[in-house]
Amino acid sequence: MTPAAPRPGRAPASPGGMAPWRCAKLAFRPAIHGGKGALPTSCRLALLLAAAVGLALAPARPLAAQTAFPTIAEPQTSVRDILTGPQNRPRADTYYLLGLAAARKNNHAEALRQIAIGLRLEPGHLRLLGLRAAIWARQGHTQEAIAEFRRLVRLFPDDDYVRQSLQELERPLRPRFAPVTSALPTPPRRDTPVAPVSTAAPASPKRVLESGYFEEMKQKQRCYFQMAAIRRAQAALAAADPAKKDAFDLQALVDTGHLSAPPVCPGGGTYSWNGAPVCSKHGDFATAEAEVNTVFNDFNRGMQAKIGRNYGAALEAFDQVCAVYPQWSEAHYQRGETLFRLGEDRGAIEGIRRALQCDPGNLDAKLLLANLQFKVGHKESALQLLDEVATEQSGTVYGLSARSLAKSIRSGRNYYQVFPPN
Repeated sequence: MTPAAPRPGRAPASPGGMAPWRCAKLAFRPAIHGGKGALPTSCRLALLLAAAVGLALAPARPLAAQTAFPTIAEPQTSVRDILTGPQNRPRADTYYLLGLAAARKNNHAEALRQIAIGLRLEPGHLRLLGLRAAIWARQGHTQEAIAEFRRLVRLFPDDDYVRQSLQELERPLRPRFAPVTSALPTPPRRDTPVAPVSTAAPASPKRVLESGYFEEMKQKQRCYFQMAAIRRAQAALAAADPAKKDAFDLQALVDTGHLSAPPVCPGGGTYSWNGAPVCSKHGDFATAEAEVNTVFNDFNRGMQAKIGRNYGAALEAFDQVCAVYPQWSEAHYQRGETLFRLGEDRGAIEGIRRALQCDPGNLDAKLLLANLQFKVGHKESALQLLDEVATEQSGTVYGLSARSLAKSIRSGRNYYQVFPPN
C-alpha cells in the first residue's frame, strides 16, 4: 500500500506511512511481534532508541534540580543530532546520557565515571565537558567549574549552554552594589580595648597591636566565664538564703551544689567578692566583661555565622575584626578559611599568610596553607610546609596529620583524593 502524502499542517509521516505518534503507538502494541499492522524491524528499533533517548533528554536541563545554580542553561541537543551525527558520536553520546541519568540521581561518582569513558572516546565532546563542569559546580568546586566553562566558551563561543552556564555561576561572585564614587563620611572610631587591669601595663596603641595581647585576651575571656559562673552561683545561694548574700566562700558554693568545682583562673589569679566577682589577675567582673565584649564581639559574630555556613556574613565580621586588630593571627586565619570555603583561593592564601606573619607558630594556618598551595598547583611548596610541620611536631596530632598528607601527595593522588570535599 502506498503511503499517503501528509496533510498540510501535520507532521511528516514516519517509515511505514504513519504519523510519528501513531507509529510509536503501534510499536508498543502486541502487533509489533507480527500480524496485521506490524512494523518493520528497523522501524521498531529506531522508535525504541528514539523513545529511550527522548526519556533521557526529556527535561533537557542536565542538573536542573541542583541547588548550587538552579537556573543553569540547558544543553541544546535532540534525538536527530544523535542519530544523524558522525559515526563516533552515538558512542560518546551514550555515555553522556548515562552520566546525565546518574547525575539526576545525585550519583556524582558514577556520572563522572561515565563522562570519563565518553571523553576517552571523544575528548572534545562538548556535552560531556559541560556536564562534567556542571557536576563539579554541584559538588561545590565552583572555581574549577568556572575555569572549565570559561575554557569551553573560548572553544565554542557560539554555544548558548556553556555561555549561560558560566553567567549563572559567576553571578554570585559579582558585587551586589555598584561601586561608590562619591566621598563617604568617615565611620565612627571604635573604642580601643583596655589593657588587662591588675599588674599589667596601661593600654597603649603599641600594646594593642602586639600579637601577644590577644593571647592575654583569651585568658581574660576564660577568666570572665569563670567569674560569670561564680556570679550565678552566688545569686542562687542568696536567693535560697538571703542572710548569705554577702558571704563569699567558693568551697561552700561547691558543697551546696551551686558550683561543680572551684573555679580556677587561667592566669593564676584568685577570686574574691565585692558586690560581684573580682579576680586578682584580671580585675573586676564588669571591667573584664566590657573588654572581652569589645574585643570578641565581632569575632564571635563571625564564628556564629561561619558555623551556620553563612559565609558572606562571616567574612564581613572577620573583615571588621582584622581592620581593627591587624595583628590578631586567629582573626586572619578565620578570615582566610572563610574565603577558602567561598572558593576564593587567592584571597584565602593571602589571609593565611597574614596569620602566619602575626603568629608563625599557628599550626592550623600552616596546614591550611599547604592545602591551598597544593590546590592551586604549588605541589612542592605544599610538601615543604607539610614536611616542616611533621618534623617540628613529631608525635603530635599536627605532625601525624602533616606526615599522612605529604605521603598521600607523593603517592600521586590528585587534590580531591587527598582532600575530599565535605
